[in-house]
Amino acid sequence: MQRPLVQSPALEAATAVKPTRALVGGYAGTETPSRGIAAVSIDPGSGEMVLDGSFTHVPNPFHLLLSPSGRTLYAASNVVEGRVFALQVGGDGELAPLNDQSAEGAGTVHLGLHPNGRHLFAVNHDSGSVVVLPVNPDESLGPVTQLVQHIGPGAHPEAQQCPHPHMAVVDPTGARLLVPDKGNDYVYVYHLDVETGRLTPQSQVYLGGGVGPRQFVFHPSGRYLYVISELVSTITTCGYDPDTGALWTVGSTPTLPPGTELWNAPSGIAISGDGRFVYAANRGHESIAVLAVESGGARLRLVTTHQVGTPVTTLPWDIVLDPTGTLLYVANQLAATVVTLAVDQSSGLLAPTGRSVAVPTPACVALI
Repeated sequence: MQRPLVQSPALEAATAVKPTRALVGGYAGTETPSRGIAAVSIDPGSGEMVLDGSFTHVPNPFHLLLSPSGRTLYAASNVVEGRVFALQVGGDGELAPLNDQSAEGAGTVHLGLHPNGRHLFAVNHDSGSVVVLPVNPDESLGPVTQLVQHIGPGAHPEAQQCPHPHMAVVDPTGARLLVPDKGNDYVYVYHLDVETGRLTPQSQVYLGGGVGPRQFVFHPSGRYLYVISELVSTITTCGYDPDTGALWTVGSTPTLPPGTELWNAPSGIAISGDGRFVYAANRGHESIAVLAVESGGARLRLVTTHQVGTPVTTLPWDIVLDPTGTLLYVANQLAATVVTLAVDQSSGLLAPTGRSVAVPTPACVALI
């Protein structure tokens, strides 16, 4: 019997409303970390964005994640002694501290939350670990209950001297946690005990020497995932069996046009709600790659790259599709801006909207 998948992103988009607020986290290195989360109001009619506040309590808020209720924002603090913060979200979008906990590692860069809202998963990039934190009934966080340490270097002599997990995502069935490791080129599959949140290693899949898998998105079917690699500017398509958690590689697609020769380090990745297009941020080339999803999800094809700056001036760090699928938000870390691009839902192509807001060192965006 197949496990039920979560609600289709396409269905969610069809019933979605435009967000009225963006919360923007920043990253400015560990020696002089950025301070706080910027609040941006969004006019749902015109799309105009205005910076109208900040919450300065969190250093280097590298990733932001809303709870299923929308009442709590969780923030990963990418500092030497990593922490995870829980913040109350007011009716007007303002933030107030709820509590925070040690991530028991260094360089916390991503958070994953089980759909039932009972356990939060954090990855520590610099110390190479994945941790589990229980979520209390009031959506505050308990201390870490489990730490899983990744081991082993990768092929790149500088970037892969040790493991660097970069993302934690619960699979569409809620039964497993998947973690790509930029430092050793594996994607890890963990069995997840829904009651206790405990992780048990199930398998790990090698994507190839020196590729540096950073992030991924699931196809709406739950049977494919697309893993963006930071070190070689490619996206690896993987097959996935939701019933067993089996994972395997299918193929690889570049995020850059043929013949491109410059430094590039892909970062964020997003998929349209109908699963027809994948978008990837190219830091260095300063573009958003548009890829068509073909063969029922088994194949990607690079359609074009949409320029957001000239090399190397912009660094598009994070990309987020709004719930309606009509706008793509781009956090340009070096240019210190958040901009929106209009999405043609038929062709997948992007176009400037002319809307932009200045935000210091933006690294992630959460829409509310």
